[in-house]
Amino acid sequence: MFKLVSGKKEINLDKIKIKYDKDISSELIQDLYISIGWQYRDIQDIKNSLNNSVLVVTAWDEETLIGIARATGDGVFNVTIWDVAVKPIYQKQGVGKLILKSMLTKLDDCDISLITLYAEWAKKDFYSKLGFETNFNKVVGMYRYKNGRFRDKEKQEE
Repeated sequence: MFKLVSGKKEINLDKIKIKYDKDISSELIQDLYISIGWQYRDIQDIKNSLNNSVLVVTAWDEETLIGIARATGDGVFNVTIWDVAVKPIYQKQGVGKLILKSMLTKLDDCDISLITLYAEWAKKDFYSKLGFETNFNKVVGMYRYKNGRFRDKEKQEE
């Protein structure tokens, strides 16, 4: 039995297992994404995103998927970290930091020269503590969505 503290599951980070494996149930990942309020993503799209990733890092509490991050890129010069997600009851206990530190260690072992990520502005301080920085005088992050928007509700409304 686990202990809930203020809507959080009290955990021991030493018991959280980190895995480096793309062969994960897309349904489990979809459930994780939905649990944090992200838009609907098609199961096959999730599977394709995993297969096309350079690295996928997941965190597990026994048999429960509690967090994920993935990286895409050329695997030599540049990678971008995407989809950093931790189930709400596990948040603010070091799981996200554990996932990212594990990912950064693997990427550093590959001697990747530039690691980028996109994040909500409110999460900037979290990522800064892990060595990421913003520099508006030198670099600007830009993005373009197909048809000017997310593919958000199209599939849900079908």
